[in-house]
Amino acid sequence: MTEPAALASRSVILALQEITEDLVSADGGLAAKTEDEAVEIIDMLLGPTDGPSSTAPLLEDDGLALAAARRLLAALAEDPDTRALTEPLLADPPTDGQMAVVEVSSGLVALFALVAFAQTKLSIKSEWKSRRGKVTFELTKEAAKTADLYRQILNPSAQPPTIDPAPTDPGQGPTDPPTAP
Repeated sequence: MTEPAALASRSVILALQEITEDLVSADGGLAAKTEDEAVEIIDMLLGPTDGPSSTAPLLEDDGLALAAARRLLAALAEDPDTRALTEPLLADPPTDGQMAVVEVSSGLVALFALVAFAQTKLSIKSEWKSRRGKVTFELTKEAAKTADLYRQILNPSAQPPTIDPAPTDPGQGPTDPPTAP
């Protein structure tokens, strides 16, 4: 099985897209329908801050988004609830030719994957009455543990080594490194 840090950048994003789709279909839908709703859900999970949203680096810096995506993919591979979805993608990383590709920024892919993963740990109910909306959580006993994990994933200083700094646009990234027999 390939480690997330050794995957091509494009494969990391494609793997997160596939995992998010699988998690969402298993859970009956994604709690967030827009970028603003996804940001608000993650911010509420992590608690109030004096500065900008904890997710701001995901949406502003593709390199930081990719580093967070690699950390998230590693967390998904370790988590008992998502390991079965993740391991096959690490063993045989997806490519553009295997999936219907929609061009989305790395940050948005990581953001929505974070929300989908949160839904495996928390019950999220949402009511969107205004532009910012209203989000209500039903926290489970794993809420604090989940928040700690998300702080590690979103921490820009915890970047794994980047093997492939190339772009993540379809057809732009290099191929995955060869796997040993």
